[in-house]
Amino acid sequence: MKLFYNCNFFEEKRVNNKFSVYQEELVLDSFVRDKAKFKKIKVNYDCFWKKSIFFDISRPCILIPIRDNIGLLRFTLQNLKNFEIIDNYNVIVIDDRSKEKIQNLLEEKVSYLRIDNRKGFNFSMLNNIAAKICYDLDCKIIILWNSDLWCKDSKTLGTILSKHNQHKATVSGTKLIYPPQSMSLDGEVDTKNIKTFFKSKLNGFWRETVQFGGDIYITDSFHHYGRFKNPKDYRINCDRPATFITGAFQVIDLEKFILLGGLNPSLSKNYQDNDFCFKTIEAGEKIYYFGKDSSFYHDESTTLIENKIDKQFKSDQVLFKKIWNNKIKDLL
Repeated sequence: MKLFYNCNFFEEKRVNNKFSVYQEELVLDSFVRDKAKFKKIKVNYDCFWKKSIFFDISRPCILIPIRDNIGLLRFTLQNLKNFEIIDNYNVIVIDDRSKEKIQNLLEEKVSYLRIDNRKGFNFSMLNNIAAKICYDLDCKIIILWNSDLWCKDSKTLGTILSKHNQHKATVSGTKLIYPPQSMSLDGEVDTKNIKTFFKSKLNGFWRETVQFGGDIYITDSFHHYGRFKNPKDYRINCDRPATFITGAFQVIDLEKFILLGGLNPSLSKNYQDNDFCFKTIEAGEKIYYFGKDSSFYHDESTTLIENKIDKQFKSDQVLFKKIWNNKIKDLL
């Protein structure tokens, strides 16, 4: 087991409210003529944990990483409150080096975890550290939940969890739909993500279409199936086994998450969802897509659009291919 592909923190004992995590990670040093050279670094994550007095270990734990963006977080938490998610689940806001006073926004039913480091954004470690805390508290299920993911009703999450348990899945997900303009935070018809990466869909033609409709294998890689299709398409509005579930929303068996090493710390920004799903399949565990009459809204890349493609993206891309390119067909 390579330390820089697995969370070192999982081997440590229970933590206090303040603690530090030291993690070995790989980063791309050079990439010349398709030959990659990586260097090993050690990153220190300084953490502060405040558990809600209403925390109930019998409930699944929703993990929501965010940096600043108080307006977005306020909107998301209000959505979870409107549909009684905060009342029935453990909601943990993971504050990634924010300058804004994130903690002051939280009501007493929401737990708070602040994580500081000098390297920068690491989606994997934000969720790994929160997951380990939940594991030490004897929780059974974690739910990776993007800060730009919103409920449409109060029943869907419970339905997906019931199916997750019924099928004895290790990872499961559901259909994600682009939100209507009425839910736009800035009132714009098209988001920066659409304007930048999907220019053919300008003028709102993408709204209320599919963002994630399950997985599909194309040219040696797994992708989102059904992007921009009708959510009622029978190939999308269904339940089926899967090989990949997007990290924007994943229901995960916590014990198996820990045993599999968690999200890859060396994939800081991208591909850690693919990587974990592939490790799950390789270990003989089950992944399911439960899209039958179930969905959430996902305002894709609201928090990352300014730096979506950078040096870390390149590092993640090259490393992911190095790990899986020769094995990916065996997963089919």
